[in-house]
Amino acid sequence: MSDPQHFTRRQVMRYGTATAIALAWSSPATRASADTTAAAAPPLVEVNYADPTGLYPIGQAGTASPVLTVTFNSPAALSGTITWAMSARGTKEVAKGQTAFTAPAGQASTTSIPLGAFGPDYYAVAVTVTNAAGSKLLDETHGLGVLRPTIQDARPGSCFGMGIRGESSPLVTKRIAQRMGVKWTRGVLSVLPDVVSPGPGRFWGQADIDRARAEVLEWRSYGIEPTGFINYNMSWNVQPGPDGKPLRPHQNRPKDMVAHADMVFHAIAPLQDLVKNWEVWNEPWVHGWAWMTGDAQDYRDMTKLIWDRVKPLYPDVNLIGGGSVSYNRDIVYAKGSKDTGYMDGSVNHAYGYPDATQYAMAKTQIKMDKLWSRTGGRAGQWQTELGTATKYSFPDLPPEQAGYGVARTLAPTYLLHMLAGAEEDSPIRIFWFSLCYDKGYSGQEFNIYDIQTKSPLPAVVAYATMTALLEDCELLTELYPKARSTWGFLFEHAGGRGRAALYADQLFDGTMEHPEAGHKGTLRLTDARGIRVYDYLGGRLFDGKAEHATLELSPWEVLYFDSDLSPEELKAALTTGAEFAYDTPLQITPLPFTKPVSRDSTIDVRVENLSPHTVHADLRITPPEGWKADHRTSAVPNLEPGEARVVKFPVISVRVDPKNRYTVGFEATIPARNGFRQEGSRAVQVAYAPFMATPGQWDGVIPVTMTAGAKEYALQTAWDADFLHVRARIEDDLQVSNDPFAVNGYLFPFKADSIQLAFDALKDKTEDLLAGDPHYDKALSSISHLFVATLAKGGVPELHRQLAPGTNYQTYYPTNAPLPTPLGTMTAQEGRIQVTRDEAAKVTTYEVSLAWDQLPELAAAVKALQEGQAHEATMGVQVQDSGTGGAGTTYWTAQNEAPASGCYNFAPFWGTGAQYTGGRVDTRWGMGR
Repeated sequence: MSDPQHFTRRQVMRYGTATAIALAWSSPATRASADTTAAAAPPLVEVNYADPTGLYPIGQAGTASPVLTVTFNSPAALSGTITWAMSARGTKEVAKGQTAFTAPAGQASTTSIPLGAFGPDYYAVAVTVTNAAGSKLLDETHGLGVLRPTIQDARPGSCFGMGIRGESSPLVTKRIAQRMGVKWTRGVLSVLPDVVSPGPGRFWGQADIDRARAEVLEWRSYGIEPTGFINYNMSWNVQPGPDGKPLRPHQNRPKDMVAHADMVFHAIAPLQDLVKNWEVWNEPWVHGWAWMTGDAQDYRDMTKLIWDRVKPLYPDVNLIGGGSVSYNRDIVYAKGSKDTGYMDGSVNHAYGYPDATQYAMAKTQIKMDKLWSRTGGRAGQWQTELGTATKYSFPDLPPEQAGYGVARTLAPTYLLHMLAGAEEDSPIRIFWFSLCYDKGYSGQEFNIYDIQTKSPLPAVVAYATMTALLEDCELLTELYPKARSTWGFLFEHAGGRGRAALYADQLFDGTMEHPEAGHKGTLRLTDARGIRVYDYLGGRLFDGKAEHATLELSPWEVLYFDSDLSPEELKAALTTGAEFAYDTPLQITPLPFTKPVSRDSTIDVRVENLSPHTVHADLRITPPEGWKADHRTSAVPNLEPGEARVVKFPVISVRVDPKNRYTVGFEATIPARNGFRQEGSRAVQVAYAPFMATPGQWDGVIPVTMTAGAKEYALQTAWDADFLHVRARIEDDLQVSNDPFAVNGYLFPFKADSIQLAFDALKDKTEDLLAGDPHYDKALSSISHLFVATLAKGGVPELHRQLAPGTNYQTYYPTNAPLPTPLGTMTAQEGRIQVTRDEAAKVTTYEVSLAWDQLPELAAAVKALQEGQAHEATMGVQVQDSGTGGAGTTYWTAQNEAPASGCYNFAPFWGTGAQYTGGRVDTRWGMGR
């Protein structure tokens, strides 16, 4: 899988299954049996460290001294040589050596090799063992982490959680988690539905309860707080599948909801003095893998039954529910529906890259909980699964590089969530997925340990670095709320001093895998005394003793600042006292033409300042071939952080391109940066909807085109007094269709072959919970209207309203209350659709007419036009090509500009505004008379 959009929300939903099934594999007897089996046949040669975790905290000298161990289990006497080489971050060799060994016959013997003294970082130790005859007995590379010391004791207010697997060797795993600074784990492994309620009306006894309580206390002895996690059903209480056949406990909703609520009560009651937070179900997607039958109301019924059973006796217990921000809005808090909001806090699983949409999701989640939860969201937010994986997030990188890619994404993911919690004054707990020391499991692609070598991967060191520097700190503010290139997080340590974390953002270049695609450059501190700087793996970059410091900036690589200064003084040092020099401080975007090209045309170029300080730039363009501009250079003075300015270049002559492709080159210089030059080019098109005097007359309407590999999509737009018309010709090898909406209203139209039409026509979005936020322009911008056209099975064309004022940013579910503006298929008065499929030519043609009363603000502007005038609308198109061999999703936004993060309040369509799923809809479209 090379396209990251297929990872973020489509592939990872099943990983909740992995977590749940793992918890079922949790009895001490089972684990002991497995450990015995593994121990029955020890390997001839085994490499480890004297500390089995492979993690060594530094001492007062600032170094640690790891010891390599090589254990022999040979039936015959052995002798030979152990050769080893140690490198930092896989590239820089820091030590090597060779040691002779002798091993007696028939008994285990261990050779210990001190490796030396090293500072914080991630290391790789390559070990080769050969016998006296020169035969190679072993050739392995083991990860090694030298860590900054983390806080070892409990911090119940901490946000730092980890998905710790039940399969793993429990004592070693707990020690690993403690060394990493983990403060929360998900689930009490001894609390299983079949143990709590082995049969109708029967509940667990004291021995099982004591085992569960002992487990909680053991976690606490390591400074780690466990949550409660109701691991789906009792095996005897699973609703059969759609075909009536039995299902496993995690695959469907409870058959008897009252019995399920009783089980939950009896799980909580004997532990409520120890465990206050209980997650009631994992990923309850309606008609999905864990809730195959039933409907949205079933989930609300279940949560109310649990609430009514638990809360009268244990009002201080927090019930945590939901499954994602979109699920919570669509189902848990569905506007006007029955029994909504029976929870104290909500769950989200924000798998994927640390795009700013993770921050937007968390902010939306908090606002919903505060508005609509029965207790105002008192328990806060629970990001119980998130993360990246080498296989899915970085599939085109070599494995050793992909491991560092995962490590780079870890801290930014946490920081974005932490910022949302701090700004909204709501506790937030974040659980990276996942940690397992030595056992395989479903979903192990996300593991941050190498189970073959039982050694850490780089993400372990990145996590420990983060917790070592940010635990016991209060997040105060974000330092660069306007600058899209940079995120800065200012903290106050418990001792009153300022600390900070800062990173340059990544950019979507087709994969988001490669660091060179993001913002790179330098940060110069002009008053750096008393500020110590560490990189994302704990290495010290600056000791705070000099007046000036110059630091390299690379995308997603967090820099940590530990200072002797007050927070306000550190803020000044990182803002007014900081000089950022990015390779690409500007976003330069030649814009589509909003009228047919003529001598009255202008070449419009949007220049946005991405950097954290004011920029004065000079812009020079190269007109399209055959064009001549009145002038080619223009100054762009005093461009504030986040400010975007459109520079217009009048033309003297033009040449019409029959393919509607006009390449505009650009070059920007910044006088204050001698020798700096930022250049590039982009093909722009005429994106224009003329007045259609004769219905159905498309001749002469200029099409825009998008490409998806070898496929081409052509789109025409026009309007008349009653409708906005859209005609799309989509090359598609295989038509993938849903059942008609009337047959199955649970099938999302945007998952089948479809086109989506998005508009930002309304500036006052009263249902947009993020409107007015200081980061709105940087990362949270939303849309106002969205429509989906698709062809259902049987040749049934459908036009769906997905978003408009009055839909509350929800998605259609059949048992939800009707909304003021209906969701689902539209009437012929609201919109008309015709879809034809040419199977011989492999082309699907969509003809959509949206009644102007569906877009009243846009209609008012367009109908007021005089002859020769054009209105500049904000519009985008998405094409979905599903199925085997399909091109996936293609976005007009991504093909016309470098995508910027936005937020559509997380109903699951258009890709929810992340850069790698099309970004925000801010592309202009002309509508003229």
